[in-house]
Amino acid sequence: MAASHLFRLGRIKGKNGIEEALKHNRREIQQERGTGGHIDPTRITLNYSLHGDGCAREIAVRAKVAMLEAGIETPRKNGVMGVEILFSLPIDRHQHDTRPFFQDCLSWVQRNMQGELLAFDVHLDESAPHAHAVILPLVKGHMQGSDLIGNTGNMNRLRSLFYSEVARRYGLSQVNAKINERDKAMLARDVIKSLSSDPVQHSALWPFVRDAIHADPAPYAEHLALSHLPGKRKRKSFVQIMTSVGHGKIQNPI
Repeated sequence: MAASHLFRLGRIKGKNGIEEALKHNRREIQQERGTGGHIDPTRITLNYSLHGDGCAREIAVRAKVAMLEAGIETPRKNGVMGVEILFSLPIDRHQHDTRPFFQDCLSWVQRNMQGELLAFDVHLDESAPHAHAVILPLVKGHMQGSDLIGNTGNMNRLRSLFYSEVARRYGLSQVNAKINERDKAMLARDVIKSLSSDPVQHSALWPFVRDAIHADPAPYAEHLALSHLPGKRKRKSFVQIMTSVGHGKIQNPI
């Protein structure tokens, strides 16, 4: 059983990028609910928002007003209009109460990320429980999306910080596997093969997901409970995780 989590930062670009991202997160795109989509329409009512009132357009308008008030009338072409953070639990956690975990994710964003948090939406209608935080990277009157995300070192710093402050308190593991390029390519192939019957491959976002898998397949393999992750240490049992020393008290072993 996988006990890992996913933590990903992404850039939202385009003058309408924030609204489009929020339309997906607020389930306002009717085509995504159709046959063959990655969303289970019978479970949409289980989704909920922990931050951000209104529909996607209303939230996007508030973001544009905030930019205008800061004197930003014409954003830089190809500039980062928003920062999106994905928090995802293993696929077998639907039967647990995930709200405390996502509430702590929200608090973590509010403590550690600059800019204006526009929305925080939790999805329980896909294969894995997950949440999207969308941030307007307006800091001291300037759009600083690239700086908020930073380089690989900064993303690793944020990932480790989230693990130490939130994820490990819920008994979740951190993926630290080091693999060579050959094993990396083989692992990416296995991950994509395991998704051959998953609706995600029919999503409009599949090309981006596929590229992300090729770039770093290890967390996806862990998330899908693939047992042959190269260089991976033997997973601790649930009892070992609960009784381990030095990882802080487990608040809610989801």
